[in-house]
Amino acid sequence: MAIERSGFPQLVTKTAYKYFFENYDRLEPVYPKIFEVENSTGAYEQTTTAIKAGQINEKKEGSEVQLGNAMEGFTVIGKNRTFEGAYEFTLEIVEDASPEKIMNIVQAVASGWAEGVVASKETYAAKFFNYGGYTAGHDIFNNSITNVVTDPTGDLCYDGLPFFNLTGNRRYSKGGGSYYNGLALALSSANLQTAYSLMTATNNRNERDEIVSLKPDTLLIPPALRFSAKNILEAERIVGSANNDINSTQNLVAPIEWQYLTDTDAWFLGKAKGGLVWQERKQPIIETVQDFKTGNYQVKITARWGARMENWRYWVGSQFATS
Repeated sequence: MAIERSGFPQLVTKTAYKYFFENYDRLEPVYPKIFEVENSTGAYEQTTTAIKAGQINEKKEGSEVQLGNAMEGFTVIGKNRTFEGAYEFTLEIVEDASPEKIMNIVQAVASGWAEGVVASKETYAAKFFNYGGYTAGHDIFNNSITNVVTDPTGDLCYDGLPFFNLTGNRRYSKGGGSYYNGLALALSSANLQTAYSLMTATNNRNERDEIVSLKPDTLLIPPALRFSAKNILEAERIVGSANNDINSTQNLVAPIEWQYLTDTDAWFLGKAKGGLVWQERKQPIIETVQDFKTGNYQVKITARWGARMENWRYWVGSQFATS
């Protein structure tokens, strides 16, 4: 017996939700470990990088307080993007197929969408690292919305440079200091120490160029670097050392392996949930409607999200692509 057409949209939508969230809630994406996740309520989010008042000075007895200068930070824009998928049931299938066959199709579609939504989010988030070193920038950093808001730096980050910049393309703070957070070094114990020092002893500055507390806790790697990372972070002694030297990078940070990183030799040292913000605009919505012209039923899923890079200081990258 075929499904009653009058109740088909409601039945499909209800069933699709059931199978979608059964699978969706079991998946464990990486991006929430890397990005700070916040809810978003508009077409975009806009913040200004905070420039705090800075250190306070010792006051000599009877002297006047020293006045600091107000400084305006960088404006950061993060737009929310729309992602969709759809599946169509012909009128003939709805009228002729058994309920069991149709529900099997709905289950397969909804389960696939659960994995697809997570994969889409992972792909989107990983672009911040996969294209973060592009000297010409990338659309992932372009947050302009036609007739709504214009991102003045286009395909680059809020300060007009790529997320990861090499020493020859230094970025400048509001205080005038020059910095870089990009290296061209293969992953090794010694090079990890170099990145660690760069982050904690050079880039640990605010926009006034004053020292701030900054300590990385994450080594983000593609699967190809899994075993190199294990040797570097877990071995008690330096692997391959003739002198059996103590491994000074043992347990220095926690490795996170991410299959969505496309450069097999690129690696990133950083502070989890530091400087990167994920904008959850709309959770997946499933709808079923009938097309008036064809009589076919269309099931559609829609979700919206975005992300923004608010502070480059929380990450150092190496061996990344520049174009």
